[in-house]
Amino acid sequence: MNANGSMTRAIGVALWALLIVPLGCQSKAESQEPSVMPGSNMEPVGPEVTGWEVASADGSVCRHPAVVAECADGWCRIPPGCFIMGSPKSELWRGEDTERPRAVTLERGFELGQLEVTREQWVELVGTLPEKPEPVIEAPVTCKDDECPLRYATWFEALLFANLLSERHEPPLAPCYELSECEGELGRGVTCGRVGLTGGAASVYECEGYRLPTEAEWEYAARAGTRTAYYGGDITGRNPDARVDPEPSLETIAWYAVNSAGRTHPVGTKRPSRWLLFDMLGNVAEWTNDRPVFGEAEGPATNPATPIDVRTDSARDLRVTRGGTAAGARDMLRAAGQNYPSSDSVHRGIGFRLARTIK
Repeated sequence: MNANGSMTRAIGVALWALLIVPLGCQSKAESQEPSVMPGSNMEPVGPEVTGWEVASADGSVCRHPAVVAECADGWCRIPPGCFIMGSPKSELWRGEDTERPRAVTLERGFELGQLEVTREQWVELVGTLPEKPEPVIEAPVTCKDDECPLRYATWFEALLFANLLSERHEPPLAPCYELSECEGELGRGVTCGRVGLTGGAASVYECEGYRLPTEAEWEYAARAGTRTAYYGGDITGRNPDARVDPEPSLETIAWYAVNSAGRTHPVGTKRPSRWLLFDMLGNVAEWTNDRPVFGEAEGPATNPATPIDVRTDSARDLRVTRGGTAAGARDMLRAAGQNYPSSDSVHRGIGFRLARTIK
């Protein structure tokens, strides 16, 4: 089955209003009016960021833009800029081989989903919710309200969902991904043998349609100009064994092990960042576009992204998830924290939010 063609045409469902309108089509006045999410405390958390610059390792200057919320219809516009990706050596629980700090420049602005994709949004586009594998003991337990975040989608299914959204857009957008040699039914653990970019795009940054954010885009957005462990502040205390302690810097912004009662919660019920993004930390872990990169040298990078193709030279094709979960301790919810499930993983209960390059 060619999942880009026959699978897509077989799912003839309408889009929901939240995702069908691209931010780029709003008027300036409309796009500057933040979306108000029912039940949410809209007061953002984090310091005001008017812009900053810092010298990177090679002597060049990394310039971060002012953080100004510009959201409409469920999408937030994130401007191009530079940030320090990774964590300082002083940060507790940092990954020595995966969080080496470096200046990363993103030359293209992008829009990012203000919320994690919900169960209702998936059903309205796909029709059938992903299923939890029978033997899996949930941690956290899945919240089953319509507004709860989607879980149990493979990485391939996240790509297929992005393609469907692109094709149902008005006017239609060229899908970002080409998937083939696929097995399974969408919502039932689809896996694919081949993945590429459509139209000969050199990278996901060149895609027209919806896609997963790269790791760099995700961390840039999650930090909202901050350089602390969480956008709500830094880690409290210096005890490396205190992973499961309460974390004041997380309490108002994230569902995590201490405050979640062991379950996911409806999206948008914790306070957002200065970019008005909700649940970037906690609730459900989120797929990103990229493979993990271990032992990468420090140094500046521009528009970083790993190859999209499925790895066949190792036992598993690993992809990076970000943000941690409602069952996660505070070490896993750091902005630089990562996990590396296989792209065909269903048992981890992973969700996602989508991005799109601003042309």
